[in-house]
Amino acid sequence: MANVRISNKARQHVRDLLANYNELKKENSDLRQMILYPFQEDDENVGGGKSSKPVFEAEEKAIKLASHEQIKFRSLAIKVIADVLARSSDEAQKIIELKYFSKEPMSWVAIAENIDGYTEDGCRKIERKIVDLIAQRLGW
Repeated sequence: MANVRISNKARQHVRDLLANYNELKKENSDLRQMILYPFQEDDENVGGGKSSKPVFEAEEKAIKLASHEQIKFRSLAIKVIADVLARSSDEAQKIIELKYFSKEPMSWVAIAENIDGYTEDGCRKIERKIVDLIAQRLGW
């Protein structure tokens, strides 16, 4: 991949995505569920009248899922983050996990203490490299 300059704003956006990664996955799942299974009021017509549901309900739901911008973006972000982390070193994965996926995100000093042979500055550089790669893959 060519060396592309990543703006600080794009980096911050990626860091926000990382910090909210688990919520991002849950929101994406919730949006899908809302489209696939929308709230429907109970049918009090027990007489057996004809249904007013459209014939192509499954197709309509598929179109809504495929065209829903929030689902498309969240799905892409989740896929890119997972792919970049899967291709990263064990140390890089641990740095991102400690910084963004822990219940209480750690400081850079604490992260460096948890990664053998790495300084605070070294951990920051690895994090920035991962963030930049995610930003590039997202097209920023």
